[in-house]
Amino acid sequence: MPVAFSGLPAGTYPVHLHSACDGSQRFHITVLQSLVVRQGAGAISVPSGYFNRGLCVIVYTSPALARVLTTRRI
Repeated sequence: MPVAFSGLPAGTYPVHLHSACDGSQRFHITVLQSLVVRQGAGAISVPSGYFNRGLCVIVYTSPALARVLTTRRI
């Protein structure tokens, strides 16, 4: 299922799935495909089994995973 983002700077960003909307790796579940943002918008596909479980898609600013760019609860 698609998860869309808008209003972000152009670029390619690492994306993880967490059990909480917190960038801390203690909530990490899995790595998702990178988010590619063009003209302020982009989307990734997330397996449907992850939806409706209170999980959160975390988009980081860089591969170092030091800062969160945005989050989306799914």
